[in-house]
Amino acid sequence: MNEKKWASTSSSSNFASEVTIPKPAISASSSPSLERKHSIANSAYSENSATLAPSRKTDWYQKSKSIFFLLLSKYWFLLGLAVAIILAWQFPDVAKKGGYIRAEWSVKWGAVVVIFLISGLSLKTQTLAQTVLRVRLHFLIQVINLMIIPGVVFGLVLLFLKMHMPLNSLLLVGLVIAASTPTTVSSNVVMTKNADGNEASALMNAAIGNVLGIFVSPALVSVFQGPLIDATPEEEPATEAGGRVDFVSVLKQLGLTVLVPLVVGQIIQWLFTEKVAKFKAKCRLSDVSSVALLTLVWSVFSDAVASGSFDSIAPVDIVAVLIINAGLYISFSLLCWFLAAIPAPYPGPRWVQRLRYSRADTVAIMYCGATKTVAMGVPLINVLYQSGDPGTVGVLATPLLLYHIEQLILGNIEVEILKKWVRRGQQDDIEKQQEQQQDDEVDGEIPIPATRDYDDNMYGSGTTQIPSSVLPSHMAQSNISPHPFAPSHLDK
Repeated sequence: MNEKKWASTSSSSNFASEVTIPKPAISASSSPSLERKHSIANSAYSENSATLAPSRKTDWYQKSKSIFFLLLSKYWFLLGLAVAIILAWQFPDVAKKGGYIRAEWSVKWGAVVVIFLISGLSLKTQTLAQTVLRVRLHFLIQVINLMIIPGVVFGLVLLFLKMHMPLNSLLLVGLVIAASTPTTVSSNVVMTKNADGNEASALMNAAIGNVLGIFVSPALVSVFQGPLIDATPEEEPATEAGGRVDFVSVLKQLGLTVLVPLVVGQIIQWLFTEKVAKFKAKCRLSDVSSVALLTLVWSVFSDAVASGSFDSIAPVDIVAVLIINAGLYISFSLLCWFLAAIPAPYPGPRWVQRLRYSRADTVAIMYCGATKTVAMGVPLINVLYQSGDPGTVGVLATPLLLYHIEQLILGNIEVEILKKWVRRGQQDDIEKQQEQQQDDEVDGEIPIPATRDYDDNMYGSGTTQIPSSVLPSHMAQSNISPHPFAPSHLDK
């Protein structure tokens, strides 16, 4: 039975093989089923080949798209800065002084008020109050930012002018003005937070620096202006930046556009803390502040282009200012790190250890000490030179704008380096604490089994001698011996 069945199946398989295995000439009339199978196979292969290639292209497109939007979200301010400069270059009549939008009121007053009102709403009052007593930390940051850096840059620019360096004198004066401005309000705080630094100290010094800058920055520019103009050759255009600074008028205008909005923002935040926090997150006030700053840059450059001030600036001057700014930022960041961390291969004497700050504080000192704000600098230049040529403001503001761009780029590069440095220090502290705990356990803390009575084997009890201080009060004060075999008369 099985043999017959096997024979039948083998014959059927032979028959099938005779039909399918040979490859005769295919015609539509002779083997339509074979042609259909062949066409289906080819269509399946063509579908696979057609779907594999688009999937790779789609994958590459999605990755490129995600990278593009990531870079756009991270560096959109730099792109907006380029757009503002291009708009000012192509359409200067829109945002110039007396232009279509009356930028002298709508931008140079309105945008500045918006910037510092948002700053007042953003700076956390409670967090600032917790760090307000760290006077030595704040003093170090402000001395570096408002005394050491302006003094060094002023001396360097005087040296350049005495040596008759082939640089535009207005740009050199602009370097001194940029160095005289306080630290930034927002970018230093963001970079400090991203680098695992002390965000509260950065917030506090951003507020302190910008309040002090209202009084200190005009005074510094007023003091530096005379020697700079005297050192400038007569044929150089820096004399256009001259003129007497009306200190009272400067303080009045900066107070109305900077200090009053900042205080009002703090009061609103203190009265409506939760509502302000929700409103700030919903409306993205930090981005609104950056957009207002871009409109201010747009107006400044529009004045410069409309008056033809940039015609006297050669591309080599811009490149020279970029190199000088990069060198200044890196040098001042290293100076802040050295003064805060006080590096040494050994702990040093006790007074050095007291002066040395933690790594998180050092990061805050670096970012708050070396950065400069456009939000204060550009209004300061507008106020100081409002009676002069409008285009002069654009040229004088160029070094500050370039410094702001470079500090954002270099600061974000520093973030990853400083983050690793801070976390390495945290790991070292944890290891030192663990080693100290192990040393304390070996030296000071004696485990209970070590207090066994030396006659334990003789008594065969295995009990421990418990100090009376550990016993309950009724046992410690009674004549009951803690050891069951101890003679009771010794306790009397």
